Amino acid sequence: MFSNHFNFHPHALVNFVGGGGKTALIHRLMDEIVKEGSILYTTTVRIHPPDPGKNLAVISSVNLQLLKRLVDDVIRNLTHQNYKLVVTREFMDPDLLKGVPADFLDSVDRSKLAILMNEADGAARHSLKLPREGEPVLMDHADYLVPVIGMDCLHQPLGPEVVFRFQTLADRFSLKAGDTITPLLAAYILMHPDGVCRDCKEGTTIIPFINKVDTPDRDADAKILASHILKNSRYPVKRVLWGSVLHGRVESVSDES
Repeated sequence: MFSNHFNFHPHALVNFVGGGGKTALIHRLMDEIVKEGSILYTTTVRIHPPDPGKNLAVISSVNLQLLKRLVDDVIRNLTHQNYKLVVTREFMDPDLLKGVPADFLDSVDRSKLAILMNEADGAARHSLKLPREGEPVLMDHADYLVPVIGMDCLHQPLGPEVVFRFQTLADRFSLKAGDTITPLLAAYILMHPDGVCRDCKEGTTIIPFINKVDTPDRDADAKILASHILKNSRYPVKRVLWGSVLHGRVESVSDES
């Protein structure tokens, strides 16, 4: 159970950032946690419309006051069953839903929800990303931050095919095209002060997740990458999870291991 390994405290608000299967991880956690209680899933950026086959209810509106009122009504009145509720603003086009403001959840009654999850950036299906100015857009007053990275970026050459926004942001991160992405370099990019964890507030618990460790022969690299993430000098990280959302694998390593 992924939720057991993350072990979020009840009624927590969690921001998810990075690439390599972030949305898939959110849906996996929702499928597990909905057995314990209801879930609210938002985005502060934009998301593709969820698959209706995932038993989700979606509320979207250009009118933020109306949207907040609808969410409050659902939380207050729908207490006889557990649900997965996705809340966004209007469609930007048929394939994109617009995100809500970073303070949208400030007035939500968390006590009636098992967990609140927010997708705080996008990576255009890349496993590693360099965020531009204004990214990520972290939901205010979050308890946790989950930066996600895909193992398939390792041992690949640095470049736009592997790293999202590489062409425009490589200089800021002191990266050179063609260099091999080692576990040390991947950890450096993920935990860089200008990377996907920036703007993380003091007191937020950071739990990185290394995805796409699909087979046991990738475990050694995953452990090395996790070790470098734990040793990063910028952000306090006490444990790292690694595994495969696709194949239902999950393990963890801590700074005490």
